[in-house]
Amino acid sequence: MIIGNEKKIEILRQIIKNDNIPHAMIFSGPEMIGKKKIAMEFIKNIFCKELCNECYFCNSIESNPDVNIISPVDGNIEIDEIRKAKERLSLKSYHNKIKALIIDDSHLMKKDAQNAFLKMLEEPKGDTLIIFITPFPEMILKTIRSRAQEIKFSLVGRDEIENYLISIGSNKEKAEEISLMSSGQIGKAINFFKDEEKMEFFNRSIKDIIFLSSSDMSKRFQYAEKLKDDKIKMMEILDIWERFLRREILLKIFNHKSSMNNYSLKKTKEVIDELEKIKYIIESSNVNKRIAFESLLIKL
Repeated sequence: MIIGNEKKIEILRQIIKNDNIPHAMIFSGPEMIGKKKIAMEFIKNIFCKELCNECYFCNSIESNPDVNIISPVDGNIEIDEIRKAKERLSLKSYHNKIKALIIDDSHLMKKDAQNAFLKMLEEPKGDTLIIFITPFPEMILKTIRSRAQEIKFSLVGRDEIENYLISIGSNKEKAEEISLMSSGQIGKAINFFKDEEKMEFFNRSIKDIIFLSSSDMSKRFQYAEKLKDDKIKMMEILDIWERFLRREILLKIFNHKSSMNNYSLKKTKEVIDELEKIKYIIESSNVNKRIAFESLLIKL
């Protein structure tokens, strides 16, 4: 079941209905809003126009020999993976339909890996479809972006998230709490509902930023030291802090009780700007993660 982005999904249905499927597409938008799931459903719909959820194509999309999915390993997508995928795309369709490739977090492809696609996109052969999934489309080469149709997905509404969580067994109070915590990211909301530890990690991370915002530099550097080798955890914390601070901005604008009384509205916005910059730097470059993280902590 896909939650939210109904208008974009309808656009995809019309593309199939009009038999106007491009050779390359970019599914962009925030993380954990269902872009990969929508890409899978889109390809499933190409194979089965009725989306019956009963036929071979509907029930075996992930094992379909005509569909290939690439995901990052240790934060990278290497050129060897792309070469193998290109070779598979060049083969005749097993089912006499399309050959499809989904590249999740495609912004993590190195430049040489991205360049490997250019000739294929310039001179597409046969019925092939490549879907690049990314929250950072600007990190994909312009030469690829100019040859791909971009569909921009957005965050999911709180009411939609609440209603979905209630439909899968949550009580209303918990659904409201999770929908607020997840900030429109349906994937995160589902994770919070299914895994209490993730909720505890979220709440602990918020306590950490409140504590660090009024701590001396030694405490902040000690915090950075603990995370220096764990990029995934670092990015999760930065993501939580960003969502928390955005909520703080709304509380301050509407004169509601705030957890960060030591921050003015201006200061909160400045920290969010710095946080976004650090997230992008850590995600898109080989910069020393600890130094980048410390530069943010200094400005808290």
